[in-house]
Formats: sequence, C-alpha cells, structure tokens
Amino acid sequence: MKVHIIGGGIIGVSTAWHLCNDSEVLVYEKDPTFSESSFARSCGGFRSQYFTPANIAMSLYSIDFIKNNTDVDFTNNGYLMLFGVDQIKDSEYSYSLQRSLGATTISLDKESLSKKFNYIDTTDIHCGCVTLDGSEGWIDPVSLHSWYKSLCLSSGVKFIDGDGRDFDHTEADAIIIASGCWSNEVGKHFGINIPVHGHKHTVFNVNTSKPVIHDMPLISDLHTGIYVRPEGDGYIVGYDGNSDWDGDDLVPNYNSWDEVWMLLYNRFPSIFDEAKMVGAWAGYYDSSTIDNNAIIDNIGNIYFATGFTGRGLMHSPAVGLTMSELVLNKELTFDINNYRLGRSPNIEKYVI
Repeated sequence: MKVHIIGGGIIGVSTAWHLCNDSEVLVYEKDPTFSESSFARSCGGFRSQYFTPANIAMSLYSIDFIKNNTDVDFTNNGYLMLFGVDQIKDSEYSYSLQRSLGATTISLDKESLSKKFNYIDTTDIHCGCVTLDGSEGWIDPVSLHSWYKSLCLSSGVKFIDGDGRDFDHTEADAIIIASGCWSNEVGKHFGINIPVHGHKHTVFNVNTSKPVIHDMPLISDLHTGIYVRPEGDGYIVGYDGNSDWDGDDLVPNYNSWDEVWMLLYNRFPSIFDEAKMVGAWAGYYDSSTIDNNAIIDNIGNIYFATGFTGRGLMHSPAVGLTMSELVLNKELTFDINNYRLGRSPNIEKYVI
C-alpha cells in the first residue's frame, strides 16, 4: 500500500511510524524547520485530566507509550487543576469519569489543597484535582518528534520538502492530511471542508526573586484561565485570556502581561510578588471549531487527523495508532465516534 502524508509534524511522523511496516510511506512537509508548527511551540504537557472519555483514553495510552516505548525524558511532576465554586459539578463529574477509566486523579478539598500546596491562595477555590504518582507531566516536544522521525527514516519512510498540494498523489492508495491548523486549506485542495482554525496563544517566561519550586506540578487554574509550571531557573505561564482567533503572525501578546501577572500574584502571592517577564513565545492551537475535540475521519481514500486544540503532542501515540488502523482497515483500539467529522458537538471543557 502506498500512503502519502501531508504534514510532517508530530501527528504526521507518528502516523508514518505506525504505518511504515505495512506500507510505502511518503511524508510531505512545507517547512522542514517546523518554525510555526504547533508541536514545536507547545509546553509539552501530558495529562489524563479531561472532561470527555475519548480524550482520557487517548491520554492514558499515550502516557504509557511515552514512558515505556521511547527514550524521551518524562518530567513526572503531575498536573493540578483548580476549580472555582462555580465549577463544583464539573469537577465532580470529571473526577468520577477519570477514575472510572483508570486515571489516578485525586480530589483535594480546600483544606487539603492548602496543606499540600501552601503557596496557593485558595480563597475562591472549591477544590483541586491532582496526580501524585508520576502519571502526568511533560516532555521536550522536539525530542519526541526526533524519536519518531529517526525510526521512520531507518524504516524507509521518505520525507519530501514542499507543500503536499503541489505534488501528484494519483498513485497513492491513501492520502492523510496531518497539517495542523493549515488542514482546512489542504482539505479544500481535495474538496473536503475540515473545520479547523489556528488559535494563537502566548506563553511567558517568568523569573522570580524566590527559589524555583522545581517539584511543582503544572497548575491549571480553571477559575481564572492561567496555568504555570517550573522550567529551568523560572516558570512558564500561559493564559487563556490572551488567545487570539484572528492572529496572522506569531508575535507574542506582550500587552497581556500585566493582567497575567496580577492573576499570578493573586493566586501565588508568596511566589510571584516580585516577578519579571523575561521572554515569551506564541504558537497556534489547531482548533476544531466544532467542539474543541479532534477531527479524525476519512472520506474515501482521504484521511485526516487534526483539530487537536492543544493536544496533538500528548495524543500523538494514540492518534498514530488510530490512523494506521483506519488506513489498514483494522479494528479500532479507540472509539472515535466523538472525533468523526459529522458528529454532534461534545464539548471538551479542559482546554489549557
């Protein structure tokens, strides 16, 4: 079988690796430097704390895969999700769902949260959900991409520099669109409307006057929209409030820093009382405009995996497996009905 993959980012190389033993695979990439690719500009997070079953299942599989099948270093500090008093039902529902599917999430009430993480101001927080067993954390995104690509090259996968739309694909048995936030443009070339749009997010590098808490989990404050984790001699900080649907460049939104700092200081007063923004970068989420969940499907011999809304890196092992099963007409490991193109919306609330 001949398979052409348009997009050599993290989804493209994972899919290529999963197919290379059964198919002749060509991967087309218009920017081999990956200067604007979502995976290369991500914070590298891996978590199973989600609101929908499919996302939880893909995360559990992918985390296990990274830890046990690759040589990529996994920082296992965990994730801590903070819920406000207006999010009680969401926290209870998602906690029960995660536990039922095998996640090791622990729910901490306000008092327990304050004792465990005494640097958090919990005044307006109802509870926190956290993993303490090393089952969540983060990696270096480029390392995983390099791991996949190295194995692909040694298995005979061919990588071709150039826009996949400029090449002849008539001899391909299957064409896979894995073009991130550009998937809509590529899909139109093949007569398919894939509802994906680039959603620009800015992340700040922040230093403080206090020693870095190196064992801090990635803390996502779902009440205010900020998230923070340690990185080197400081922290990296993101904020849902500085995202931009209409951004046509990757210049960071520096103007949002004052608002971000105030939210940081209010939540972590003993850490960020003297904080300095020392850098920033921006990247695109390839966001599904249906419901914040991925789009994984096919129309004839045109397959597509996109719209991950910030989850492409962390779900890449599971997605690569799924795409190979679809193309080779094998039984699917995961239920992807909630990822199909024509689905009813099923909102994933925990987008950070």
